[in-house]
Amino acid sequence: MTGYTGMMAIEVDCQEVEKIKAFMNSLEYFYIGVSWGGFESLVYVPAISYLKEMTPEKFSAMGISLGSVRLSIGLEDADDLIADLDKALKCLN
Repeated sequence: MTGYTGMMAIEVDCQEVEKIKAFMNSLEYFYIGVSWGGFESLVYVPAISYLKEMTPEKFSAMGISLGSVRLSIGLEDADDLIADLDKALKCLN
């Protein structure tokens, strides 16, 4: 297979770290991780990691939004992944 990738980034319309954590933690099919080499679907939210080590001002200066979410799509059923993301996005309201 050529010309395709399961890597993507999305921007959620939320700037509240606690709601973004709830979004990430509610996912059932996506594992939290930054190692993109596996077969399973992964999610990574830079704000959750970086804000432990730096001020929000420094984080913002890096040009990364609180709502940035990185996804690596694995081999799970596409309908299951879509439903999982749909459910988790409701945590942001």
